Amino acid sequence: MSKWITILIGVLLAVLVYEILRRQVLKRSALKIRQQGQRTTDAAMLTVLTALKSAGTAQQVSGTLHSVPVADVWGRGVMAFEYVLETPGMVPADLHEVRKLLNNHLQAYAQDEGVTAFRDDGPALRVTDTWLRDGQLHVDVAYLMNEATLEYLEDLRRLNHD
Repeated sequence: MSKWITILIGVLLAVLVYEILRRQVLKRSALKIRQQGQRTTDAAMLTVLTALKSAGTAQQVSGTLHSVPVADVWGRGVMAFEYVLETPGMVPADLHEVRKLLNNHLQAYAQDEGVTAFRDDGPALRVTDTWLRDGQLHVDVAYLMNEATLEYLEDLRRLNHD
């Protein structure tokens, strides 16, 4: 009887160790993919902001444009990043035009650099949200490189229609 209990405990421990290792490998892979998507989006935004003569006003860390992933509320794999730009004097009425301008430049960048969307579902880089807070322009940009990001955009559409 104790032999079977020992075998059962050994099997349970082996399964537990396997699951822990598997999750670590998946987490590391997901992080690498997110970082690659973030680098691509950062490069696009830097190019666009430079073209718009605004790169000097963007928050920068170590001389490079800095973005943060959108909250994990939407789930893993969502390639959406927030940028904060110093925009003294901007008013909420300007947001629609700024969003349109950034989307046009991001689309041109994607075409020039060969950045494609998952399943060729429209532009690969899209501004999903813009807002002003404390004299700063906050811009969310999505890189449609996977299905999770497409689902995120669909969720945003549903929220905006309600």
